[in-house]
Amino acid sequence: MMYKKSGFNAVLNGFLIIIPINLLMMSLMTLFRFVFLLYFADFKEISSLKLYILKAFWMGFRFDLSILAYINIPVTLTLLFYLFFKKDFILKLIPPVIKYYYLVVCWLLFFVLFFDFGFFSYCKDHYNYFILNIFNEDITALLRTIIVDYRIYIVIILLGVVCFFIYKVLLRGYRRLQSDNNIINTSYWKTPKKIFSIVLIIAIQFISARGTLSKLPLSLFHSQISPDSFINLLCVNPVYSLIDLEYHKIKNSKNIMDLRILFEYKDDNEIFKDLKFFQPKRNIDSLQSYYIKKTGSENETLKMMNPNVILIVMESFGEMPVLYNSPIFDVMGELKNHFEQDTVFYNFLPAGFLTVQGVESIILNIPPRPFSINIIQSSQKPDSFQASAVIPYKKAGYHTVAFYGGNIKKWRDIGSFFKTQGFKEVIGEENMQVQKKDKHEWGVKDDCFFKNLKHYLIENQNGKPKFIFAVTTGTHAPYKMSRKYPALPLEIPAEIAKTMSVKDLNIKVLFTLYQFANRELAKFISYIKKSKFADNTIIAVTGDHSLRELLSYSKEDKFLCSSVPFYLYIPEKLKTKHIDTSVSGSHMDIMPTLYNLSLYDTEYVSFGNDLINTTDNIALNIDGLVIQNDKAIKYNFTDHKIYSFIFDRNTKKLLQTEETQKHKNLKRYYKAIMTLCDIFVKS
Repeated sequence: MMYKKSGFNAVLNGFLIIIPINLLMMSLMTLFRFVFLLYFADFKEISSLKLYILKAFWMGFRFDLSILAYINIPVTLTLLFYLFFKKDFILKLIPPVIKYYYLVVCWLLFFVLFFDFGFFSYCKDHYNYFILNIFNEDITALLRTIIVDYRIYIVIILLGVVCFFIYKVLLRGYRRLQSDNNIINTSYWKTPKKIFSIVLIIAIQFISARGTLSKLPLSLFHSQISPDSFINLLCVNPVYSLIDLEYHKIKNSKNIMDLRILFEYKDDNEIFKDLKFFQPKRNIDSLQSYYIKKTGSENETLKMMNPNVILIVMESFGEMPVLYNSPIFDVMGELKNHFEQDTVFYNFLPAGFLTVQGVESIILNIPPRPFSINIIQSSQKPDSFQASAVIPYKKAGYHTVAFYGGNIKKWRDIGSFFKTQGFKEVIGEENMQVQKKDKHEWGVKDDCFFKNLKHYLIENQNGKPKFIFAVTTGTHAPYKMSRKYPALPLEIPAEIAKTMSVKDLNIKVLFTLYQFANRELAKFISYIKKSKFADNTIIAVTGDHSLRELLSYSKEDKFLCSSVPFYLYIPEKLKTKHIDTSVSGSHMDIMPTLYNLSLYDTEYVSFGNDLINTTDNIALNIDGLVIQNDKAIKYNFTDHKIYSFIFDRNTKKLLQTEETQKHKNLKRYYKAIMTLCDIFVKS
């Protein structure tokens, strides 16, 4: 038995036994990365970047080796502990420890990898803040969504096969450790050679764990190896993403994550100078005065009336399908007429990639802060936010209503958030007239949602104007149409198809459901225009985020694949001027625009601007994409550098260009407004 061996010989044999285990895991992780490449890559896009792909595999090898080195540390310490203290009970424990420790750790490692594969197919990114909030989702709906995806069963089988092979290798090593057969006999080695061997093993493990010989250890910063975002993601081991995410979560939960430090501001005066630079005409004398604003007093009609305001946030209402709408790809249906008749801002960015980010940015009138937990989930969540969208309407005597197409308790306790932000009434799936056939995994279908919204307007005539914030849930995975629906032609254009994986292209009902939602929205708008509400109701519509299935890792399509439209129906008597719809905007600009259309001479708090009275507004999102007129940048958080672009407002393409002073100014603005928002939220 192994415990009959002694000292250095037993320790070195223990190290040699774990080599095949490490080789197997390295091989499997490399295979995993190769499958990842085949499944997600757009080979047309990266065909000219073959050397970068090879570099990604080399960098990926370093990431994987680093993870394995950390996994080996407990076993290394156990072996060294025995070497120095010669305790027989430790020697007896070494074989079972190696066997069961590696079995558990390997299972966890490959579970993390496989789960990330599924996460990536949905979010088009390795683990990000969405995974931290997963238990704030409607768990029942989430499980149903997972269960109906056939790939989950393939993953379970593959994970079982991987664990079986690992177990076989471990079993073989376990038996060799318990046998009397030495892999190597060191009894004739002299002491210096033994010491050198141990030092060499420790050095190799230390260097492997650091992943580099440079001053800074391996981190996600080192993944920026190419001009292509997908290739950069290819080299990352998902465990690193998870660790980095947890690190930022801990810093944020302890209120340590200070954007002033992240963006390298020495004091508040530097922030003030940067923000003052972008609004020289406004009388700003402090950081606080930047976000305290007032609606105009030019529109005399608003003295006599307070129009209803209905703001609808459509689930996954991405802009790209709208731009490519045609007779053979008719995703809009009757909505096309409303878009042509009314006001639509197309140079518009959602706050981020999650519904919660969009809802938060709109309702709280703030930009989406990077590396920060959503306020809706934060333990520091205020009872009533100073910049709440509801406050100006409550002061003006409006009846305020939040309408959500899902369960207001199960999904992030959104009902509580709406209540604390001042909504007088909160209506969710459980409060609506809904039959079983009207439901899907995440709530009620869009036809049922708009019927209930229409019914509410008709039945609740209390003499007060209404501010209604409505969020749909219909266009959500697993994308099912359970009833017969006569779809309009949907032949997917090549420009859209190239941004989708093979798996996403095979979701036949995806654009059918998108089309269905748009047509139901169109019916609701048509009803308002033909009813008694036509002259005293403003309708605003946007998307919470784009369709997640549309994602190109080409920087050129960065805007196209993330943008959402912002639609406005404004009664004729409330129109005071020509509206320039080419201006850029984002979610935090919605409420200031609506305030100025509906409220007379009213003070409000917002980080956004009124799009109708702003000619050079700046749009931004949580990913560091910033756009103003024909200039755009993509802020890179890992090294604080920027990619500079010309923004073609006709094609919506980002064309990489040399960095100019205007690009530098956009970086300056992004850093300043995010930092001010961080100060505002924490105060």
